[in-house]
Amino acid sequence: MNAAKVIDADSHVYEIEDTWDYLPKEYQARRPVPITVKPEDAPSMGVDNSFWLVDGRAVQWTWGRGTVQIGCPLTSKHAKMKVFSIGSQSLMDVDARLRDLDKAGVDIQVIYPTLFLVPLSEDDGFETALIRSYNTWIATRCGERPDRLKWAAILPLREPGEAVREIERVKKAGAVSLVTYGTVGEKMLHAREFDPVWAAASDAGLPVCVHVGWSHPGLRQLCDEHMSSLNISFTIPLLFGFFSFLGGGILERFPKLRVAFLEGGAGWIPWFLERIDHYYPVANFFRTSFGLEPVTRHRPDEYRHRIHVTCEADERLLPQVIEYLGEDNIMVSEDMPHLEAREGSTKELAERKDIPEDIKRKILSDNPARFYNLK
Repeated sequence: MNAAKVIDADSHVYEIEDTWDYLPKEYQARRPVPITVKPEDAPSMGVDNSFWLVDGRAVQWTWGRGTVQIGCPLTSKHAKMKVFSIGSQSLMDVDARLRDLDKAGVDIQVIYPTLFLVPLSEDDGFETALIRSYNTWIATRCGERPDRLKWAAILPLREPGEAVREIERVKKAGAVSLVTYGTVGEKMLHAREFDPVWAAASDAGLPVCVHVGWSHPGLRQLCDEHMSSLNISFTIPLLFGFFSFLGGGILERFPKLRVAFLEGGAGWIPWFLERIDHYYPVANFFRTSFGLEPVTRHRPDEYRHRIHVTCEADERLLPQVIEYLGEDNIMVSEDMPHLEAREGSTKELAERKDIPEDIKRKILSDNPARFYNLK
């Protein structure tokens, strides 16, 4: 293990006001605004006594239908409670983040957004502009230490044509992956309008990463407090995205496309893929009666070898998932600087006794290096 570089396949940055410096002139007046409330004035907000205001709307809801917990902006009591400095959380002090990596035993970290875990605006053009500004900003932050900090570019999928153009731009800027969430609002990722985006990603050689997030408005409205929000509206869209790639035909239509599913653990994959595969002949029986071709020519299980996933280091069934999915398809996530009430994953995984050392090396180093095409 000592000779291999440990690669954290999924960590985060907290966005700040500087994130919006790259908005086009016509959107500058609509820059998101950080709002902070004194804790004694809003005790119901708890430690998250700040939120982003976008187009006059609060992004974060701490209670009631639509509850989400974003954890930024960094003016909250919550941010100051973390073991990571504000400069590390925001990447405005890159050296501080690197010191945190050293403490965690991580050599290279791939950075994903935080605020975009939930849609920010109902205006498609403005949402695309916000995404482009973020992509430019994170390229600048990680560009201070590109040997250790890599970054994922957000896909503005609500405007597929713009997403195709953005792929070309971020590829040149140094992105190592493209991130989306499990749905585009109430649309599933295998809708044909997104096919040009997956084609562009495949042509660019950039993997697509489906991350947990509050992407589906209907699921958000089901949940009115944090426990259901984190387990249902935050997590379940990841399964929607998984279905789209394997059962919805994306991987069949784009045979060179690489995909990973991030921050949902790995234990659900055997159950859900077997479930999708179980219904494959049933769905095709009815499709044939309607005069339709199968959605995929092959059973979804046959695309298993093409997917990657990040695991949690303490997953009890991880050895079984490794056997099922393959030892070359699993990576690990440190989830810095989130880590709420949890320790980091890389050291915990390295200490496990039920996983062989050569497989640990693959999970911590070889697999993410190959997936992200890191030299």
